[in-house]
Amino acid sequence: MRGVIRASLSLTVGALVAVAGAADVPIAGKSLGMGARNARRHTFSFRSAADPAIAPPFVDPTAGAALRLFVSSGPGQCHAEIPLPPGFWTPIRGDGAQEGWRYRDASASAQGVRSITIDRRKSGGQIRVSARGAFPCTLEAAQSGPVHVELRLSALRYCARFGGTIRANEAGMYRAICAPAPAVCLPSGVTIASLNVLHGIFCPRETSGCRRTDRLELLRQFVVARGCPDVLAFQEVFNLGGTNENALSLAALLTNACPAPYVSVYHNANPFDDEMIFSRYPILAEETHDLLGPLRNVLRVRIDHPIGALDVYATHLASGSDLATSPCEGTFGPCPPECSGAGAATVRQCQAVQMAAVIDATHDVPAPALAVGDFNEEPGSFVYDLFADHGWIDTYLQAEFPECDPMTGVGCTSGRIDDALTDMESQALGQVERIDYVWLVPRTAGSICTGDVEPPGDPDGDGVATRLFAEEPNPFAMPCGPSPDAICWPSDHTGVQADVNCLF
Repeated sequence: MRGVIRASLSLTVGALVAVAGAADVPIAGKSLGMGARNARRHTFSFRSAADPAIAPPFVDPTAGAALRLFVSSGPGQCHAEIPLPPGFWTPIRGDGAQEGWRYRDASASAQGVRSITIDRRKSGGQIRVSARGAFPCTLEAAQSGPVHVELRLSALRYCARFGGTIRANEAGMYRAICAPAPAVCLPSGVTIASLNVLHGIFCPRETSGCRRTDRLELLRQFVVARGCPDVLAFQEVFNLGGTNENALSLAALLTNACPAPYVSVYHNANPFDDEMIFSRYPILAEETHDLLGPLRNVLRVRIDHPIGALDVYATHLASGSDLATSPCEGTFGPCPPECSGAGAATVRQCQAVQMAAVIDATHDVPAPALAVGDFNEEPGSFVYDLFADHGWIDTYLQAEFPECDPMTGVGCTSGRIDDALTDMESQALGQVERIDYVWLVPRTAGSICTGDVEPPGDPDGDGVATRLFAEEPNPFAMPCGPSPDAICWPSDHTGVQADVNCLF
């Protein structure tokens, strides 16, 4: 495994309230202090400026509240998610909606938080937070950039950002003052798109990989049009040399395609069919896990995402060309015991068992994880049911989209001819099965990210919707068709994307 730590510090204070829709309230910060020089007595204090944005009616925090701080999930950086028990909140002067709320816990049972006040003042409302003792930010290193803090009241977030006037920033101590309100709060969820990009190495030579250059440019256009998701995961990425590759082409096309540049991870574990992951946020760790057979693997990256350390697993399970349905026993030697023990009868079924085991063994952080790719299996199969029985969520179905209709191609992700241009130069959908997924691995204890799949239509307004990724023929250059017209599809697959929200 290789780990990469990037320098960026952001502290966000936000409050959560159970309301019909999410709302963000950026606020100015007056002062922020953290201390951890005494290992048994950590301290934290936050005071907002008197800000007109902090105004009645105030949300009832007994319906759900949390304090969140985020610099980074990297070593030595502050990241804390602290649910605030409802029993410690009381309304000020008996009228919480108009006067505000107090949180008092002398025992500091919620990770050291002792007091929080949100109240109205003549020049604007104010939020004050104090913690001592078991506060989770240990500050083993200097914090590495602006710092973000959130006080969440259900789906309402008050957020501040410190990073301009810093009085102290060293191991064991952080002090900052006079922070203007940020333009926006940190993202409240994670967005991802996944697509088998079709390597095209079996296409006729004269088609240049079934117009690979045109298809990858169309892919770039879809990425931008789909709102520049936080994470992009691709399958059938290859590198056979300087004139026959798509890994470098993808990096060149996508790194700066969006306002926030992407970083990418590609291991070239085999030159024919690998995964490649792009992220708008720094990569904390990366590794490849081999699956049964000579070609298939799982690429895992851990991303320093604002929702917390985010594990993303991408794979392309075996197809008929590499003996997917051949017996697990004997095809590539003895069937691994974890596969035979789980009832896997074929090579591809064993690979799915091994992938689930990889996720079980390596997903050791509380935030949700995402398992994506071309699984070459439809709903109701052994592979699909294995993942569903793990408690993983098929985000496409969770958003209540229709199941694949092979007669029309609606809701399907695969089926086009993949070794000729016949279907990729046709405006017809040409799809007959759904075998590509974004699986949501739910959070565990310690994360306040609820991991709710956004319903269709992008109701949170972040520009990225849960949907199929490239489910319409080239909308950017019509007509599309045989050359010299534009290519119609970026791949023989449609791809899928998901928006996973964290507010309760």
